[in-house]
This record gives sequence, structure tokens and C-alpha cells, in this order.
Amino acid sequence: MKIQKNKSLLLKDITVIAALPDMGRVGGLVTQHISKNLPMELAYKITVMDKPWINQKDGIITTPIDEYSIFVNKENSIVVVTGNNQPQEPKTVFELTSNVISCIKEMGNITRIISAGGYLPQNSDEGNNVYGIVTNEELIATLKKNDIKILGSEVNSITWFNGLILGKAKNLGIDGIGLFGEILDANTPQFQAASNVVKKIVKITNVEIPTKELEDKIPKEPPKKEPRRPGIG
Repeated sequence: MKIQKNKSLLLKDITVIAALPDMGRVGGLVTQHISKNLPMELAYKITVMDKPWINQKDGIITTPIDEYSIFVNKENSIVVVTGNNQPQEPKTVFELTSNVISCIKEMGNITRIISAGGYLPQNSDEGNNVYGIVTNEELIATLKKNDIKILGSEVNSITWFNGLILGKAKNLGIDGIGLFGEILDANTPQFQAASNVVKKIVKITNVEIPTKELEDKIPKEPPKKEPRRPGIG
């Protein structure tokens, strides 16, 4: 894992928004959208080569490389962590999470970490809801204030980066909130769910982030409903 520091920045009371693609690619859609719709500076780039395969084209091989970016919006002390893929190996997920936190702590005190992802419930409500989890009891009030449903017992574990970053927050005594947009299909990009999550982030942070770009990509016809098992991640 290689860490490239692009710019030295000092911030106060940092809110981190960190998520990678998951079911319906919601986590990645959320952070990529925010990084494009707020004034951002690239602070760090992390490169990972953990794929247990190689690529080839016309007989020439290449090594697959994943890149993760840490962007900074100085005006609002917001740091966004985004990337195109989840790490391949569990050990790499732990290492990436620790390195992300270490890089951001060099810029200042982290007061809050918001993660995001997609949630496929057993019974759909047409993809309009956002469900939440928090790192401590006091933050339940934040969910209720912003009309975020508390995630029930239908799901009892949240895996990979989008869950682990919240576990890291809890271990460090940092407030953590996970926002999971209700999706209708796990295998296609869920722009409605991503838009719904971004709107909740706007309410929590009081920072204006337009969602029209996401909404313009929402399919006119909803996917056909099929029997499914609930899941996150």
C-alpha cells in the first residue's frame, strides 16, 4: 500500500464522509458525487495492489491497481474519502482504514465520521427510505431529528470498509453515523438511494450539496421485483 501526500492542510473539527462502492454502488456514488459537487482539494492518494490476479490484453499483462482519494473542502472542514472499488483482502481493508484515519488526523481533530451504503430490505418501500446506525446512544437523536429510520435486527453485521470505518471511529471515541439508502436492486447503480443519502448528509452537516446530477440518472422504470434476502454491504 502506497500513500502519496499531495497537499498539507490544517483543519478544525473535521467531518469525514467516507464510503466505497457496495450494494448498488451506493457508498461510492455518494462520496464520488460529494467530491465533485463541493470545492475540493486532493490531499492524499492511496494506491493498493491486492488483487490475486493479473490482467492481459493482446498478450501483454498489467497489474490491477486500486486508488483511493482523500479530498478536502476547507470552507466546511469536510474530508471525503472515495474510490472505485473495495479492497480485495480483509487484511487490506484494515490497513486502508487505519491509513485513512492516520492521514486525516494529520490535518486536524476528527469530530465525526459519516459512512454510507446501500440496504436491500426484505420488504421494499419503493426506495424512499434511509436507515441509520450510530456509534453511541446519544446519536440516536440525530437520526430521529433527520427522519432517518433506525436499522433493525434484519441485518446484524456490516462488512468491509463502509462498516469498518465506523468501528474504527467507535474505538477512537469519534462520533460515527452510517447512512444506508434503501435500494431496489443490488446489481445496478442505485442513484435514487445515493441521492436520498446525500440529502440526509446535507441535513446533518448543514452544508448544501446539490443532488440533481444523481436524480437525472434515476431510471424512469423501477426494476422488476424479485424474491430476495435482506442485506447491507
